[in-house]
Amino acid sequence: MDFVNQLVEFITTPLGLMLLGGGLVLALQADQKRPLLSWILVSIFGFAASLSKFADEFIKEPPSLVFPLQQIREVGRPLAIVLLLMLIIVALKTKSYWRQKIIPKPVIYIVLVQCMIFIKILIYGDVGFAFLSATTFGGLVWSILWGPSRWLQDDRNFQLGVWAIAMVGTIFIIANGYQALIDPYAITFVHGWFLGTTGNPHHAAVLITATIPSFLFLYFQREQSRWMRGLWIGLLAMSIFALLMTASRTGAIMAVVSVLMFFRYRGGNLLQLALFIGVIAAITLPFLSPSDADTTGILTSTVDKWDNLDSNTRENVWNGYLNLFIENPLFGAPFQGDRLLFGESSWLGVLGSLGLIGAVPMFMFGLSSLQMIYRLDRLCKARPEYYLQCSAVMAGLLSLLVGGISEAYLLGNLTFSILAVLLYLVLGNYLLEVAHRDDYLDFVSHQ
Repeated sequence: MDFVNQLVEFITTPLGLMLLGGGLVLALQADQKRPLLSWILVSIFGFAASLSKFADEFIKEPPSLVFPLQQIREVGRPLAIVLLLMLIIVALKTKSYWRQKIIPKPVIYIVLVQCMIFIKILIYGDVGFAFLSATTFGGLVWSILWGPSRWLQDDRNFQLGVWAIAMVGTIFIIANGYQALIDPYAITFVHGWFLGTTGNPHHAAVLITATIPSFLFLYFQREQSRWMRGLWIGLLAMSIFALLMTASRTGAIMAVVSVLMFFRYRGGNLLQLALFIGVIAAITLPFLSPSDADTTGILTSTVDKWDNLDSNTRENVWNGYLNLFIENPLFGAPFQGDRLLFGESSWLGVLGSLGLIGAVPMFMFGLSSLQMIYRLDRLCKARPEYYLQCSAVMAGLLSLLVGGISEAYLLGNLTFSILAVLLYLVLGNYLLEVAHRDDYLDFVSHQ
């Protein structure tokens, strides 16, 4: 198999051996006494999982990035696999202590969806690809449930978990900022829209949006120093600018949902952020206005996309999925080729491609995720000291669920998007279990 060969070739290169050695040292040193190292590994893995190359019928090979980004992107998937193995090593060393419910209910349903995908590819498609997909997704879920989910034993680890998500965005911003200083065309060559080191502008937008609640959480932490707060708000500003440059309407909707959810009971803080964004817009909009200096057409293409918000490029795909479901309601449409391909919608993609056998667990995943959001909202009302923690999880999770309406990333098996979903789920599950434990301890103390 090409992928296995690519993995072996990567490990035997000097860069692969160096990264493998460094990862092993990090994995062996990381434990519950040194939780920061464990969460750093999660962040590096998250960025590696986001690496991809754009390609279509016209562009077979994207422009090269600068050193070492080009070399890292070339081995993005094998690198992610190696880092996943490192995470599994760390997870094997983790002790659970007081945690009893480390598996959030939505994870069970999304695993069932992937099982349906696996079975259908196994029957009709490429058997090797089916087992590779099942292995990578199974390894990802296992590493998160027996790793980060069990690392979440106290508030310190919760903060590190949110910090790990923010660090993926930080690495992404720094890497692409470095690229932009030298050659911006290599990360904006798709109609002038920003795609960075990901596979397309929508993937970049989802990555950016998934990290926004984490930046907000870290900024509003009271114990943060002034210069750290300045760092987080600066990274948030650069993220918003990068999101605008993706010209992704899905990303914009996700960002709005995320921000409104985070500040749902704190209008004053929302106004503060709105004023900040207004200042950023006042500074950046003149630079986003097309001019004679825009010789590459980057700004012109981006502004044109935002000027045509009424265009619907997904309607035909959505109607196609609905028609496939109507024609094949139980098991979905038979497919051609060696694998299932989803596009433009996670929810409708499952409905059309898998029928009810996939749609039922998929929609149960969505329903149970919304139930978690509802329970977290009740928790922060009862205990205002949990507001920031609950809001970060609720904003991140809801925005990813909403974005799944027009993008198929919820059906990925080794991407940052699905990693972010799993991380927000285990973070929310931890908060609910802490609240349950505290309620039990309060009851016992009053007996």
